[in-house]
Amino acid sequence: MFLFLISCSEKRAVETEPLPPLDYNSLHFDHSMKGWELYSWPNGTDWNYSVIIGTNTLKSYDMVSQNTIAVTGSDLLKKILELMPEGEEIVWIGEEWLSQIWEDDYRDLMLPPEDIILDVNQFCQNNNLLLIIVY
Repeated sequence: MFLFLISCSEKRAVETEPLPPLDYNSLHFDHSMKGWELYSWPNGTDWNYSVIIGTNTLKSYDMVSQNTIAVTGSDLLKKILELMPEGEEIVWIGEEWLSQIWEDDYRDLMLPPEDIILDVNQFCQNNNLLLIIVY
């Protein structure tokens, strides 16, 4: 497991539209050679999470925020993660990286507070998933 720690600036949480309910019974994850990308952004007092298959192409804000595999709350994120095959690699992409690649177009995408990151990381370890956090 790799954990990159870089100081992040604090942004105010904004209220966004609720994400549509996700049908977990229809979700099926095959092994992804390029892993998975995880994005997060604040939603009032909670957090939204979007999981996208890894590719060699840059995603846009709309691709992330309007992705069909997106939920509000870390408990629902864990429901998604537990459906992934063991050994999958998930890269959680934070604001520092996004600001370098997307410049100002990353809007409110950022990592949640450290306690949530640690909780999700422990969940991944317990489920034999490799979570790589890129601050």
